[in-house]
Amino acid sequence: MQDDSEQPDATGTECLILTATDAAALAGPTAPGAALAPVALADGVTFVLPLQVLDDPAHQALSALLAQLPVERVEATRFPALPAQLVP
Repeated sequence: MQDDSEQPDATGTECLILTATDAAALAGPTAPGAALAPVALADGVTFVLPLQVLDDPAHQALSALLAQLPVERVEATRFPALPAQLVP
């Protein structure tokens, strides 16, 4: 069964909020086989990471920095629309 807590929906998903500068600084490998990949919201200036990265041991090296980021519920409407060819 799929865990829907990581998928944005009408009620929103708890996310860490990043600026473009934060996203550039934190993006990339954090452990063998693991990386942070912030996602840009539709406004083009705000980036997010799922709140679950705070509890992921693969990102432990950055946990102090991640814990300082603001947390916000992000509704699906704030994510960019998928191109039509990618929508099932």
